[in-house]
Amino acid sequence: MFSFKIFRFSYIRSLKCIQIFYSSQPQQVEKHVGKVVNVAIIGAPNSGKSTLINNIVERKICAASNKVHTTTKMIRAMCFENNTQIIFLDTPGVVSEKEQKKYKLPASMMGACHKSLRCADVIGVVHDVANRHTVDTIHRDVIQMLDAVKHIPSFLILNKVDTLKSKKQLLHLIKSLTNGQIAGNPIPQARRNKNKDNEENNKGFSNFSDVFLVSALNGDGVKEIKDYLIGNAKPASLQYSPAEWTDQRPETLVEEAVRAKFLDFLSQEIPYSLKTELEYYDSTQEDKIICSVSVECPSERILKLINGAGGGRLNQIKSHVRNDLVELFKKLVVIEINLKVRHKPQE
Repeated sequence: MFSFKIFRFSYIRSLKCIQIFYSSQPQQVEKHVGKVVNVAIIGAPNSGKSTLINNIVERKICAASNKVHTTTKMIRAMCFENNTQIIFLDTPGVVSEKEQKKYKLPASMMGACHKSLRCADVIGVVHDVANRHTVDTIHRDVIQMLDAVKHIPSFLILNKVDTLKSKKQLLHLIKSLTNGQIAGNPIPQARRNKNKDNEENNKGFSNFSDVFLVSALNGDGVKEIKDYLIGNAKPASLQYSPAEWTDQRPETLVEEAVRAKFLDFLSQEIPYSLKTELEYYDSTQEDKIICSVSVECPSERILKLINGAGGGRLNQIKSHVRNDLVELFKKLVVIEINLKVRHKPQE
């Protein structure tokens, strides 16, 4: 009996030693090798950056609305095609200190664009040609950022070209925004006005390698950008699994979708004063997501304004949020949005 115990103890001890030996060895993680390209998408606020990315990856990952500063931090959105992983870095629009205070935006927005440029293999600049105030001028902060990273290839994306009335107007814009040259080659012109050349040269950026004409909202010209990026990808180990499509937690995406829709439906600065917070999230069911979001209002008056007569406006917002989330997660989504008044701290 005694010898049996010794044998059993020695046998178990040997097994433990073998187990410890194997567990201490470095685990071989199989990495999928293909092609990878990191793309920083920058531009002025509300130029259509998020809408463009969503259209290319075919998921509503990046929150988008009809107001400025919908995106407040850098978000990665990925798609995998032809053994190539395209990683988009969606950035906030350039923001001044005055705008940051006016819209109560997070301070981190100031450095998000610069961070995305450091991670990029190529830079896409989205320009809104429907904005008549800035139609022929690239935002000065965008030009400063491009000047700081001239060694990184960049291309220009003219968005909302369906709003332009003539090809002549389009050619004038391209000449102005590229300072008359693309990939180091001058743009052919029928006539040159020397008096205006110096004036126009201050409006654009001279180092764009390509120009794309798109309408991000309806998808025109988007495939050409995707093919261009696949062609510029380099062989590498994939940074994410081919099945992954964002670096954001699903709970965060729900909150951002709600916040963006309030920006769409509410006027002026009201939606910027709201605070959204996820209360409940359940994705245990394979084909369904159930979630609840609270929206904190600064006053009872704002709460009643958002709710609308008989809760009609809130139900409309909820319906649009649900549609966006279905397009994002590709499954049924049940969502509740609860309004509450922000309580002032007692002195």
